[in-house]
Amino acid sequence: MTPKSGSQLGGFPLEFLLEPAMLVSLDGHVHEANAAAHRILSGLSSPQNLFEICCDPRPNVAAFLRNASRSTSSYIGALELKQGEEVERFRAMAARIQHPAQEGTLIILRLMPAELDRFSILNRRIQEIDRQLHKRLKENALMAETLEDKRVLVEELQHRVKNNIQQMLSLMNFSAAGRNTLEVAEFMSVAANRLRAMSASQEAIYQSSSARAISSHSFLDEVARGAAESFGASDQLNLSIEDVQIPTDAAHNLALIANELITNAFKYGNGQVSVRFHRSGENLVLDVLDEGMGFDETALTRTSGLKLVRSLCRQIGGMLQIAKVGTGKCSVQFDINP
Repeated sequence: MTPKSGSQLGGFPLEFLLEPAMLVSLDGHVHEANAAAHRILSGLSSPQNLFEICCDPRPNVAAFLRNASRSTSSYIGALELKQGEEVERFRAMAARIQHPAQEGTLIILRLMPAELDRFSILNRRIQEIDRQLHKRLKENALMAETLEDKRVLVEELQHRVKNNIQQMLSLMNFSAAGRNTLEVAEFMSVAANRLRAMSASQEAIYQSSSARAISSHSFLDEVARGAAESFGASDQLNLSIEDVQIPTDAAHNLALIANELITNAFKYGNGQVSVRFHRSGENLVLDVLDEGMGFDETALTRTSGLKLVRSLCRQIGGMLQIAKVGTGKCSVQFDINP
């Protein structure tokens, strides 16, 4: 018996399916088939049976049909069917149906050529990639928003630190008012200069577009001029500062080092004070020179400012060199990438 079309039996409208589709029983008998399926079954005798054109072992095909008969949801597998002298591989989707004109268990079997299946798999992969892309874009947008929030917080923190330093300077000046002893005046001057040095580097960090490095000229110039003004010696200062990007974590230390050395030069030296900051190979060098006679052993061991400089140099991996006699010269050398 030749399998009938869905329209002849009033059953499932198989003709509306573009891929080969047929209704089969568990024994492989084909009850209905659409035009695409008829072309596959055309070489079979009547009655037509699916097992006759399957290259797969009969028990495997029978097991596939039994598994499909247990549910009305599609059961997916693969079948290799004989097409004359050739063999074509299909992706098979099967499910149990209730047919009004047939008794027993019937299964609707849809066969999709492997080429089309590859396109389907590719399409699913593209959809998955697209989904992952949208997920990544969303995550990146959230990260960008978080980074912007952190940038604003860092700027606000830097601004508050700068303001706090200015408030400390004002409080110190207020506390020193009316106390004209030499010791108090000297203490306040030293402390104020150190705070101004920190304020200069903090202001440079706040104004910088980078959170990692700042321009050396943006704060060393202000530190040097501030130290000179505290001695009323602005006209005795000579500056030569090469513009170099300094890591922000080293900027505060370098500002304090420069302040201490320039303060010592004006305090203990004579005449002009020269400040040079420049590259020397892979290193950076800060030179402070005055017209004095250098440092004696007592000054080297007792001067608290030089002790502070040595401590700060160690923190940035630098080295302090001092001319003991003949000239007032201090040099600090440190690696650009410590």
